[in-house]
Amino acid sequence: MVGDFHMLAAFFITFYHKVQDVFGVGVMKSGKPVEVGTFKEGIESADKEALLSIMKEHFHKEVDSVLYIKPGIIVELKITSYENEKLVEPVFHQFLFNKTLADCSFEQLLKIPVEITNPDKPLFPESSITKIDYINYLQRVSPFLLPFLKNRLLTTIRYPHGLFGDFFYQKQCPDYAPSFVDTFYHEDIKYIVCNNIETLLWLGNQLAFELHIPFETIHSESMPSEIVFDLDPASVDKFSSAIIAAKLLKQILDQLHLHSFVKISGNKGIQVYIPLPEKTYSYEEVRVFTEFVARFMIQSEPTLFTVERLKKNRNNRLYIDYIQHSEGKTIISPYSIRGNAGGYVACPIHWNELTDSLTPAQFSMKEVAFRLEKGINPFHDYFRIKDDQPFQPVLDGLKANSQRL
Repeated sequence: MVGDFHMLAAFFITFYHKVQDVFGVGVMKSGKPVEVGTFKEGIESADKEALLSIMKEHFHKEVDSVLYIKPGIIVELKITSYENEKLVEPVFHQFLFNKTLADCSFEQLLKIPVEITNPDKPLFPESSITKIDYINYLQRVSPFLLPFLKNRLLTTIRYPHGLFGDFFYQKQCPDYAPSFVDTFYHEDIKYIVCNNIETLLWLGNQLAFELHIPFETIHSESMPSEIVFDLDPASVDKFSSAIIAAKLLKQILDQLHLHSFVKISGNKGIQVYIPLPEKTYSYEEVRVFTEFVARFMIQSEPTLFTVERLKKNRNNRLYIDYIQHSEGKTIISPYSIRGNAGGYVACPIHWNELTDSLTPAQFSMKEVAFRLEKGINPFHDYFRIKDDQPFQPVLDGLKANSQRL
């Protein structure tokens, strides 16, 4: 997303390309210099000649018409935004003679509205992802994530040391929460309600990796806003069974003319969503439908699926969890990352992406942010479809059939 604002940021010069007539610039990230883009606009001829004179005198190597110089010359650029790991519309503003490399920070590019502590803290044992990378991810996906968190009681899983230490569940809003954090009391718990980007990024700074939300909003009068089928295979190695289950479920829902959406859970399963109109159906009414679908799937593939809640009795069959769809229960939010070794994302996908080669490992933070910025937004019509969902005829048919039996 290209922003409609301009901001000033500090960079050090890294190279000059003689043929393209552009200057390369970088910033410091996790204590190391990284390239972030080039500029050529805005610099007057006298300033350009002075800069080139210094570079020709102090460059340390030349490769394919490119003069490389060690970080040291600081400039201020006006930019529109920072996206896809590159500056957008950079324009020279001035030289910064009194600044150091420490002023050329990666954090300044993210336009973060909250204070970030320990931005270089590593989060995962097998990757170079740091806290600031996670904050950057949350900022990039916030327009798509926040609508699912809006007016929902939030349960998070906090990882204060990343995956290098213990974690804990958090429902109660801490006393030190900033004033911009909305809250809502329910059953003597003061829940966080994440209704703005400031709260989202503050949660990121708290290293809340998992954002779990109930199926109802704080205004729904205990009525679900959607139906979610949680298709839970025995292990990651059995992920193929979740693909089979999701495809079968899609066939059933299509036959019932219901609009459905699918997302990877980020761990080992798949979740299928059916948006509902607000404040229309009770959990008891919805349970009639979810139980019918689950039982039908088991009749179709009894060796693959089960509704047995005890893991020891499932015999490696996929668990179709419809019991979990009830008041107060939660599901991982779309676009939340998970607290697993890969930091994978609970990512919405298109139904045609549900192929045999699909794996949760395909959906890293970086990949998911790129998908959205490329316009791949499978839940684009999710909220619009709620009021057009033809669920009442399906429910009426199930009730009539039940009465005949």
